[in-house]
This record gives sequence, structure tokens and C-alpha cells, in this order.
Amino acid sequence: MERKDFLKKTIAFCGLSLIPTGIIESCNKQGFAGPANVNFTLDLTNAANAALKTAGGSLISNGVIVIRVNASTFDALSATCTHAGCTVGYNASRGTVVCPCHGGTYSPSAGAVLSGPPPSGLTTYTTSLNGNILTVKS
Repeated sequence: MERKDFLKKTIAFCGLSLIPTGIIESCNKQGFAGPANVNFTLDLTNAANAALKTAGGSLISNGVIVIRVNASTFDALSATCTHAGCTVGYNASRGTVVCPCHGGTYSPSAGAVLSGPPPSGLTTYTTSLNGNILTVKS
């Protein structure tokens, strides 16, 4: 083998060996946390919040996805996927919070990762209902 051919093959091999690392690194995004210092209210009589009138309904407000579980219980989680920073949604028929980017799923009550690539769960927030006013806090 000539020196020229040896150098070409060596450089090509070294270049190819870096590709898997690049692919893994591009899909290893972490650090997408939910909003901090959350403190807001939703008036459930307001038409903009109509999705929360029935169990299984959900909406996103202030970076938080709010899900109505039953007549008096609500779940509130960060609306930002911890894997790629995409906005998650609630799938009422499956009862899971889903990331549309890579299919990661989370538990709506605890924000725990159920499947997929997310490296950690979603931040959870406390909710309290007083009449028709729902308060969401960190």
C-alpha cells in the first residue's frame, strides 16, 4: 500500500469513527427544566379555560400544562419536555403526557418518565381549587 492510500484510508476511518458520537450527542440534550416561581390563577368560568371544564381536559398556561383529573383534582406539570425542549401535550385516551418530538411519555400525576428518551421527569406544581378559581404554584 502506498503512503498516499494509507493516509486517505486512515483519515476516512478517523472521520467515520466520530459520526456515532455526533449522533448520540445531538440526541442527548438535557437541562430543559420547567418554569420556576410559578404562581398563577385560572378562572374556570372564562371561555379561554373551557378545556378544563371536564375531566380529561387540558390546557397550557404560563409554561405549565394543567390537566383536569376529576371534579376537584387537577395535575400541573412543566409543559417543556426534558429531552429536547418541545412542548408536551396530554393524551386523554391514553392518560399520559406526550412529547410530539421523540414520543417520550410522562405520568400526569407525578411527571415521571414512562417511556422514550427523556432523561428526567417533568417538574410538578401544586394546584388548589377555590370555587371556580384554580391556583397553580411552585
